[in-house]
Amino acid sequence: MTYIEEAAAYVRVSTQEQKLHGLSIEAQKQKLIEYEQTHNLKIVEWYIDEGVSARKLIAKRPELQRMIKDAQNGRFKRILFIKLDRFFRSVAEYHECMKLIEPVIWTATEEKYDLSTANGRAFVNMKLTIAELEADQTGERIKIVNDYKIKSGMPLYGTRTMPFCYAVVPDGARKKIVKRNEEIMVDLLAHVMVNKSIRGGMTYIINKYGIHLRYASVSSLLRNEMLCGSYKGNPNYCEPYISREEFDYLQKILERNPRTSGDEYPYIFAGLLKC
Repeated sequence: MTYIEEAAAYVRVSTQEQKLHGLSIEAQKQKLIEYEQTHNLKIVEWYIDEGVSARKLIAKRPELQRMIKDAQNGRFKRILFIKLDRFFRSVAEYHECMKLIEPVIWTATEEKYDLSTANGRAFVNMKLTIAELEADQTGERIKIVNDYKIKSGMPLYGTRTMPFCYAVVPDGARKKIVKRNEEIMVDLLAHVMVNKSIRGGMTYIINKYGIHLRYASVSSLLRNEMLCGSYKGNPNYCEPYISREEFDYLQKILERNPRTSGDEYPYIFAGLLKC
Protein backbone atom coordinates (compact mmCIF):
# COMPACT_ATOMS: atom_id res chain seq x y z
CA MET A 1 0.00 0.00 0.00
CA THR A 2 1.33 3.46 -0.94
CA TYR A 3 1.98 5.67 2.07
CA ILE A 4 0.16 9.00 1.95
CA GLU A 5 1.78 11.73 4.04
CA GLU A 6 -0.42 14.37 5.63
CA ALA A 7 0.63 17.92 4.82
CA ALA A 8 -0.31 21.51 5.46
CA ALA A 9 -0.43 24.03 2.63
CA TYR A 10 0.69 27.58 3.42
CA VAL A 11 -0.15 30.43 1.06
CA ARG A 12 0.86 34.04 1.57
CA VAL A 13 0.54 37.08 -0.63
CA SER A 14 0.75 40.81 -0.14
CA THR A 15 -1.46 43.04 -2.26
CA GLN A 16 1.53 44.60 -4.00
CA GLU A 17 3.11 41.22 -4.81
CA GLN A 18 -0.13 39.93 -6.27
CA LYS A 19 -0.43 43.00 -8.47
CA LEU A 20 3.17 43.05 -9.70
CA HIS A 21 4.13 39.38 -9.93
CA GLY A 22 0.88 37.47 -10.30
CA LEU A 23 1.46 35.54 -7.05
CA SER A 24 -2.26 35.28 -6.43
CA ILE A 25 -3.73 32.95 -3.85
CA GLU A 26 -5.38 30.83 -6.55
CA ALA A 27 -2.14 30.52 -8.52
CA GLN A 28 -0.27 29.30 -5.43
CA LYS A 29 -3.04 26.88 -4.49
CA GLN A 30 -3.02 25.35 -7.95
CA LYS A 31 0.74 24.75 -7.77
CA LEU A 32 0.43 23.11 -4.37
CA ILE A 33 -2.44 20.87 -5.48
CA GLU A 34 -0.42 19.71 -8.47
CA TYR A 35 2.51 18.88 -6.18
CA GLU A 36 0.22 17.05 -3.76
CA GLN A 37 -1.20 14.85 -6.52
CA THR A 38 2.23 13.75 -7.77
CA HIS A 39 4.05 13.19 -4.48
CA ASN A 40 1.79 10.91 -2.39
CA LEU A 41 0.66 13.75 -0.16
CA LYS A 42 -2.68 14.73 1.29
CA ILE A 43 -3.29 18.37 2.17
CA VAL A 44 -5.29 18.25 5.39
CA GLU A 45 -5.54 22.01 5.92
CA TRP A 46 -4.95 25.28 4.07
CA TYR A 47 -3.43 28.28 5.83
CA ILE A 48 -3.79 31.51 3.86
CA ASP A 49 -2.29 34.82 5.01
CA GLU A 50 -3.73 37.34 2.55
CA GLY A 51 -2.28 40.85 2.38
CA VAL A 52 0.45 39.94 4.88
CA SER A 53 4.14 40.72 4.49
CA ALA A 54 6.67 37.91 5.00
CA ARG A 55 8.64 40.35 7.17
CA LYS A 56 5.87 40.53 9.75
CA LEU A 57 6.48 38.88 13.08
CA ILE A 58 4.97 35.46 13.69
CA ALA A 59 2.62 37.04 16.22
CA LYS A 60 1.14 39.26 13.50
CA ARG A 61 0.49 36.48 10.96
CA PRO A 62 -2.75 34.83 12.14
CA GLU A 63 -2.79 31.89 9.73
CA LEU A 64 0.86 31.13 10.38
CA GLN A 65 0.09 31.09 14.10
CA ARG A 66 -2.78 28.69 13.53
CA MET A 67 -0.54 26.43 11.44
CA ILE A 68 2.13 26.38 14.16
CA LYS A 69 -0.44 25.28 16.75
CA ASP A 70 -1.69 22.52 14.46
CA ALA A 71 1.89 21.39 13.85
CA GLN A 72 2.49 21.20 17.59
CA ASN A 73 -0.66 19.08 17.89
CA GLY A 74 0.66 16.63 15.29
CA ARG A 75 -1.95 17.29 12.65
CA PHE A 76 0.55 16.97 9.78
CA LYS A 77 4.19 16.06 9.14
CA ARG A 78 5.08 18.43 6.32
CA ILE A 79 4.38 22.03 5.31
CA LEU A 80 4.09 22.94 1.64
CA PHE A 81 4.57 26.37 0.06
CA ILE A 82 5.68 27.31 -3.43
CA LYS A 83 8.79 29.34 -2.57
CA LEU A 84 10.80 30.10 0.54
CA ASP A 85 9.90 33.80 0.38
CA ARG A 86 6.21 32.83 0.74
CA PHE A 87 7.14 31.43 4.14
CA PHE A 88 9.64 33.96 5.52
CA ARG A 89 11.93 36.82 4.58
CA SER A 90 13.47 37.11 8.02
CA VAL A 91 16.28 34.85 9.18
CA ALA A 92 15.44 35.28 12.87
CA GLU A 93 11.70 34.64 12.44
CA TYR A 94 12.36 31.59 10.26
CA HIS A 95 14.54 29.94 12.89
CA GLU A 96 12.06 30.83 15.63
CA CYS A 97 9.33 29.11 13.63
CA MET A 98 11.52 26.04 13.06
CA LYS A 99 11.87 25.63 16.82
CA LEU A 100 8.12 25.85 17.28
CA ILE A 101 7.11 23.30 14.63
CA GLU A 102 9.89 20.70 15.14
CA PRO A 103 9.87 17.85 13.99
CA VAL A 104 7.57 18.96 11.14
CA ILE A 105 9.54 19.57 7.92
CA TRP A 106 8.81 21.80 4.94
CA THR A 107 9.01 21.70 1.16
CA ALA A 108 9.19 24.58 -1.30
CA THR A 109 7.49 23.03 -4.32
CA GLU A 110 9.06 25.38 -6.89
CA GLU A 111 12.55 25.39 -5.36
CA LYS A 112 14.95 22.71 -4.18
CA TYR A 113 16.60 22.72 -0.75
CA ASP A 114 18.37 19.97 1.16
CA LEU A 115 18.09 20.57 4.90
CA SER A 116 19.83 17.27 5.71
CA THR A 117 23.28 18.77 5.01
CA ALA A 118 25.22 21.68 6.47
CA ASN A 119 25.62 23.18 2.99
CA GLY A 120 21.89 22.92 2.39
CA ARG A 121 21.04 24.67 5.65
CA ALA A 122 23.63 27.37 4.92
CA PHE A 123 22.04 27.90 1.50
CA VAL A 124 18.63 28.43 3.13
CA ASN A 125 20.16 31.00 5.48
CA MET A 126 21.77 32.74 2.53
CA LYS A 127 18.49 32.85 0.59
CA LEU A 128 16.68 34.28 3.60
CA THR A 129 19.42 36.88 4.14
CA ILE A 130 19.14 38.01 0.52
CA ALA A 131 15.33 38.10 0.71
CA GLU A 132 15.55 40.12 3.94
CA LEU A 133 17.99 42.56 2.31
CA GLU A 134 15.72 42.98 -0.72
CA ALA A 135 12.74 43.65 1.55
CA ASP A 136 14.72 46.23 3.54
CA GLN A 137 15.88 47.97 0.35
CA THR A 138 12.33 48.01 -1.00
CA GLY A 139 11.12 49.51 2.28
CA GLU A 140 13.79 52.21 2.08
CA ARG A 141 12.79 53.08 -1.49
CA ILE A 142 9.13 53.25 -0.52
CA LYS A 143 9.99 55.52 2.43
CA ILE A 144 11.90 57.91 0.12
CA VAL A 145 8.96 58.04 -2.29
CA ASN A 146 6.45 58.55 0.53
CA ASP A 147 8.57 61.30 2.12
CA TYR A 148 8.62 63.11 -1.23
CA LYS A 149 4.84 62.75 -1.60
CA ILE A 150 4.22 64.08 1.90
CA LYS A 151 6.46 67.10 1.32
CA SER A 152 4.67 67.74 -2.01
CA GLY A 153 1.19 67.43 -0.49
CA MET A 154 0.42 64.30 -2.51
CA PRO A 155 -1.81 61.54 -1.07
CA LEU A 156 -0.27 58.24 -0.01
CA TYR A 157 -3.57 56.40 -0.20
CA GLY A 158 -6.94 56.55 -1.92
CA THR A 159 -10.22 58.05 -0.74
CA ARG A 160 -11.28 54.84 1.05
CA THR A 161 -8.47 55.22 3.58
CA MET A 162 -8.80 58.98 3.94
CA PRO A 163 -10.56 60.60 6.89
CA PHE A 164 -14.31 61.18 6.53
CA CYS A 165 -13.72 64.83 5.64
CA TYR A 166 -11.18 64.36 2.81
CA ALA A 167 -11.08 62.70 -0.60
CA VAL A 168 -8.47 61.99 -3.25
CA VAL A 169 -9.20 63.26 -6.77
CA PRO A 170 -7.26 63.42 -10.07
CA ASP A 171 -5.23 66.56 -10.69
CA GLY A 172 -3.81 66.22 -14.17
CA ALA A 173 -1.20 63.48 -14.13
CA ARG A 174 -1.14 63.53 -10.33
CA LYS A 175 -3.67 63.32 -7.52
CA LYS A 176 -4.55 65.72 -4.76
CA ILE A 177 -6.46 65.83 -1.49
CA VAL A 178 -9.68 67.86 -1.32
CA LYS A 179 -12.32 68.44 1.30
CA ARG A 180 -15.51 66.40 1.28
CA ASN A 181 -18.57 66.36 3.55
CA GLU A 182 -17.39 69.85 4.42
CA GLU A 183 -20.65 71.18 5.84
CA ILE A 184 -21.08 68.14 8.09
CA MET A 185 -17.47 68.32 9.27
CA VAL A 186 -17.64 72.04 10.05
CA ASP A 187 -20.83 71.49 12.07
CA LEU A 188 -19.33 68.53 13.93
CA LEU A 189 -16.16 70.42 14.85
CA ALA A 190 -18.10 73.49 15.97
CA HIS A 191 -20.49 71.48 18.12
CA VAL A 192 -17.74 69.42 19.80
CA MET A 193 -15.60 72.49 20.50
CA VAL A 194 -18.50 74.46 21.96
CA ASN A 195 -20.22 71.67 23.89
CA LYS A 196 -17.07 69.65 24.65
CA SER A 197 -18.72 66.30 23.89
CA ILE A 198 -18.01 63.82 21.10
CA ARG A 199 -21.28 61.95 21.61
CA GLY A 200 -23.14 65.24 21.71
CA GLY A 201 -21.62 66.15 18.36
CA MET A 202 -22.58 62.77 16.93
CA THR A 203 -26.17 63.17 18.12
CA TYR A 204 -26.29 66.64 16.54
CA ILE A 205 -25.14 65.21 13.20
CA ILE A 206 -27.73 62.42 13.38
CA ASN A 207 -30.54 64.89 14.07
CA LYS A 208 -29.49 67.39 11.41
CA TYR A 209 -28.21 65.14 8.59
CA GLY A 210 -29.52 61.68 9.46
CA ILE A 211 -25.96 60.34 9.34
CA HIS A 212 -24.84 57.79 11.92
CA LEU A 213 -21.11 57.84 12.67
CA ARG A 214 -19.18 55.35 14.80
CA TYR A 215 -17.75 56.74 18.01
CA ALA A 216 -14.33 55.18 17.42
CA SER A 217 -14.17 56.67 13.90
CA VAL A 218 -15.18 60.15 15.08
CA SER A 219 -12.75 60.03 18.01
CA SER A 220 -9.90 59.02 15.68
CA LEU A 221 -10.88 61.66 13.12
CA LEU A 222 -10.88 64.47 15.69
CA ARG A 223 -7.35 63.48 16.73
CA ASN A 224 -6.05 63.54 13.14
CA GLU A 225 -3.60 66.38 12.45
CA MET A 226 -4.92 66.65 8.91
CA LEU A 227 -7.75 68.73 10.38
CA CYS A 228 -5.25 71.57 10.76
CA GLY A 229 -3.61 70.78 7.41
CA SER A 230 -0.60 68.93 8.87
CA TYR A 231 0.68 65.43 8.20
CA LYS A 232 3.93 63.77 9.28
CA GLY A 233 5.94 66.95 9.58
CA ASN A 234 4.43 68.89 6.67
CA PRO A 235 2.32 71.71 8.18
CA ASN A 236 0.84 72.54 4.76
CA TYR A 237 -0.04 69.05 3.60
CA CYS A 238 -3.70 69.72 2.84
CA GLU A 239 -6.39 72.39 3.21
CA PRO A 240 -7.21 72.74 6.91
CA TYR A 241 -10.56 72.85 8.65
CA ILE A 242 -9.21 74.55 11.75
CA SER A 243 -6.01 76.31 12.83
CA ARG A 244 -3.21 74.66 14.79
CA GLU A 245 -4.31 76.56 17.91
CA GLU A 246 -7.87 75.31 17.51
CA PHE A 247 -6.63 71.76 16.92
CA ASP A 248 -4.55 71.88 20.12
CA TYR A 249 -7.58 73.18 22.01
CA LEU A 250 -9.67 70.34 20.55
CA GLN A 251 -7.14 67.79 21.85
CA LYS A 252 -7.53 69.17 25.37
CA ILE A 253 -11.29 68.70 25.05
CA LEU A 254 -10.83 65.13 23.85
CA GLU A 255 -8.55 64.32 26.78
CA ARG A 256 -11.45 65.13 29.07
CA ASN A 257 -13.83 62.86 27.12
CA PRO A 258 -13.98 59.29 28.46
CA ARG A 259 -12.21 56.91 26.10
CA THR A 260 -13.94 53.84 24.71
CA SER A 261 -12.71 50.85 22.76
CA GLY A 262 -15.55 51.08 20.26
CA ASP A 263 -19.30 51.37 19.95
CA GLU A 264 -20.12 48.52 22.34
CA TYR A 265 -21.95 49.31 25.57
CA PRO A 266 -21.94 47.03 28.63
CA TYR A 267 -25.71 47.46 28.98
CA ILE A 268 -28.31 44.97 27.74
CA PHE A 269 -30.80 47.59 26.52
CA ALA A 270 -28.30 50.15 25.21
CA GLY A 271 -29.66 51.67 22.03
CA LEU A 272 -33.21 50.52 22.81
CA LEU A 273 -34.07 52.73 25.76
CA LYS A 274 -33.60 56.48 25.90
CA CYS A 275 -33.97 58.78 28.87
